[in-house]
Amino acid sequence: MADSTSSATSTYDQSAVDAFFEARSSYWNDVYRRRDVQSVIVQQRSEIALSWVDQLGLPPGSTVLEVGCGTGRMAVALARRGLMVHATDTVTTMLDLTRSRAAESGASGLVEVRKSDVHALDFEDATFDLVIALGVIPWVHSPSDALHEMARVLKPGRALIVSANNVARLHYLFDPKLALGLRGVRRAVKKMLRVRGRSTALRMRGRSSDVCARLHSREEFDRLLTSASLAKEEGGTLGFGPFTFLGRRILPERIGIGVHNRLQRLANRGFIPLTSKGAQYLVVARKERVNAPLESAQALRAPQLGRT
Repeated sequence: MADSTSSATSTYDQSAVDAFFEARSSYWNDVYRRRDVQSVIVQQRSEIALSWVDQLGLPPGSTVLEVGCGTGRMAVALARRGLMVHATDTVTTMLDLTRSRAAESGASGLVEVRKSDVHALDFEDATFDLVIALGVIPWVHSPSDALHEMARVLKPGRALIVSANNVARLHYLFDPKLALGLRGVRRAVKKMLRVRGRSTALRMRGRSSDVCARLHSREEFDRLLTSASLAKEEGGTLGFGPFTFLGRRILPERIGIGVHNRLQRLANRGFIPLTSKGAQYLVVARKERVNAPLESAQALRAPQLGRT
């Protein structure tokens, strides 16, 4: 799965989530060629994750689980580093695109593709040297169960690279349709609209926005990691925008990308008002060893990510 930053609320229905991404598979297939704010943030997130992978220094042949492989770009990038990649997703079209991309790149021998539910991964304990899950946590039924499963299949002392949607994202503050402090008002308005008639209610329930992404605070997500015996070693927020008002974008894409890049540079330099306000919370965590110190990963640094 990939992720979306369009909603301030969360619901979960696996078939609805799968249909949501199935219908948008062409967008995710093209996202690395697009020049809009959301696409640029996704591209930068991938670059940061791969920079962390490189710094881990895994030898060729190391095993990697990618949860939510999407259209396969990360899986192929990992295979090109000589890593044995197990790419999983719940969306059939995404799995097909990953297989095609691996074949076209000549990486089929290093990429195994299968359908798998992160809540119940069909792998043995302590199988993988690395687990990657970008844009997955916002869409799962139980983030806690998902993290426990990813930790279960990870070898002790090895790393998980994972992202969550940050509840404190800056661009929500500027849109009353998204601002968390106005959720009560929005619920009251929706209730009022529903009582006006069945047709209005049906239109509201039928909108694609009814499938929504889950948001976490950084502190809440860190606690979830700790509860799964995962120790955060590096983390920070990424992504400013797209800025909207009442759901409508207020900046042309070129200007929006420029605003995002400027704000991100300030966050990277430690400008406190921005370091915790990016849309994405990206983390490297390491599975704890039993009765042994954690391997150090203090050298892990991502130059394009403001650390928190």
